[in-house]
Parts: sequence; structure tokens; C-alpha cells
Amino acid sequence: MRQDTEENDGMTKQKFESASESSKTRHIPIGFPIFERILVAYDGTEMSMRVLSYASYVSMVSDSEIVIVNVVESDRDLNKVLPVTIKANLDGKEEQIGLESSPPKALLDELLLKLVEDMTTACKAAGLTKKITYEIRVGNPSDEIIKISNLKRFDLIVMGSRRISSLMGGIGSTTRKVLSTVKTPTLIVQKQQRYKDEW
Repeated sequence: MRQDTEENDGMTKQKFESASESSKTRHIPIGFPIFERILVAYDGTEMSMRVLSYASYVSMVSDSEIVIVNVVESDRDLNKVLPVTIKANLDGKEEQIGLESSPPKALLDELLLKLVEDMTTACKAAGLTKKITYEIRVGNPSDEIIKISNLKRFDLIVMGSRRISSLMGGIGSTTRKVLSTVKTPTLIVQKQQRYKDEW
């Protein structure tokens, strides 16, 4: 009787261990979305801060790489140093921000440094600290977002927009153009409702 009990205990332990091992190696079910790289449209506005917070949540759940694109207006000085790609690790003591591809003059440009500082502050506020790339460009926002989305494979694009009506005309022009051009799934973040029945 005691031997049978020991055998049963051994079998239970074995089943528990195998269950634990299987849970560690559990794979995402077929058909479920995998967000390895997310493109985020950012322009420094309150809306884009809201967009960053949504992207941050998806990134934390999926351990995604975040690529933040900031398209600025044409500027004589910035035109000389843009486009620029910057890798950022904002994780505590190991904080590192380094240029990946850009003209040497980019390091000295005050306007660019201010942009990077603002984007870094926004990322920290949204809880983004790892796997971050800044893409700072000059030109038309929708065109540049589309170009970047074509250069790399993205699993999700996160953008902000004003109120979405039942017609496409209710979506901002930049968002509308991106939606009608890219094939990547896109999350559109609306402004936060300030009072009931605002829309």
C-alpha cells in the first residue's frame, strides 16, 4: 500500500514538473498576432503622448521593439543633418543614446538635440525604456511614415487622430493617407474624452 502511494506521488510530481516545463516553453497559438516591431508616429503634441502610452502597453505585453518617427517641418539647419536614426536605452543607470546613422554634424545641432531630449522625456513618461529607435525626418509626415514602414517589417503602426466618424473624412489627413497606403495593421488612438457625450 505504501509502495503504491509512493508511486502515485512520484507520478504526480512527474506530471507537475512536465506541466511546469510545458508552461515555460508555451508558444503563442497559431493565428494570434505577434508584435515584434511597432512603428509609432510622434510629433510632441498631447495626442502623441497618448499614442506613446498605448504603444508602451503593447510593447510591455509583447516585448516589442519600438520605432518612433518624428517628422519635423523643413528647416535650413535641420535639413543638413536629417534624416537621422538614433538607438536609445533608457533603462536606469545603463541609459544610452547613440546615433546609428547620420551626418557627423548631427551631433552638434542644437535643434536636433532638443528634439531628442523631448522624445526621451516622452518615452520615460510613457514607461518606454528598452528597444527604442528614434527616426527623425523632415518632410511630409504621411509620406515619411509610409517610407519607413516600407523600409522595415512592422507588425503594428500606432497613430493618433481626431474624432473618427462613420466616414473616412472624419479621420485626419495624415492618418487617412497612411491607412489607405500601408498593409500593416494600424491602431488609431483618439483624443481622450473630456466630458460625457463630447462627440
